[in-house]
Amino acid sequence: MNTYLPLFWATDLGIDYGAPTLYLRDLLPAVGQNTLAAFDWQAHLTPGETLQLIWCPPVSDLNGWSEQPSEIALSHLLRARVIRALPGAANAHGMLHGKYRYEFEVLACEALLPVLRALPPVPDAWHLPQVGTARGTRLSWDEVRVCGRAEVAGLIYLTASAPHETYMEMLLEDDGEQLTGLFSLHMDPGSSTCDLGRKRLAGDELRAIRHALDIARPLKDTQAAYIAGGPVPE
Repeated sequence: MNTYLPLFWATDLGIDYGAPTLYLRDLLPAVGQNTLAAFDWQAHLTPGETLQLIWCPPVSDLNGWSEQPSEIALSHLLRARVIRALPGAANAHGMLHGKYRYEFEVLACEALLPVLRALPPVPDAWHLPQVGTARGTRLSWDEVRVCGRAEVAGLIYLTASAPHETYMEMLLEDDGEQLTGLFSLHMDPGSSTCDLGRKRLAGDELRAIRHALDIARPLKDTQAAYIAGGPVPE
């Protein structure tokens, strides 16, 4: 089943997003109901298709987990069925200009981190993307320019940017001996991949991620906590 991280989730829910406190139960898409999400042009979703979507709270939905790492612990994994693409979404104004919105029926909704922790080991669950360079084919993570990291609920969140508008994220477990990847995101102007799976890193992948962790700057929330009714981030 394919997994996607939408660019934006619907905000026309009748919620006052300027309120000092928002409640997770009001923000989360409800099972059995329909919701909307916006995607870039790379997403080719088919009506009737069942897929997985990562839902993020408002600040990280707008600015990314790197701006509010604690919201990773409040993010959820949805199983959803594509109902339709909304006509004319490509002509929308503001943040949605040039984006494509889809309507989904929400079939299931679970907190993301418990799902990731429960994944069984799969050696070839996914592979870190590669890129062609003047020095030959290398891992995209070998080309990182800026890295950031944060500890969230016992996991390591790692984010990096690389040449050619490449952006990457990972969620990792580190038990002191093994480094295990649970989530890998890779985005560039031509593609976007989002992979879930428990994979023990080894070889060049382990070397590249260890190096990124070593040079990463610490990330902290840019805003005070404002969501009630969810797990307390560590």
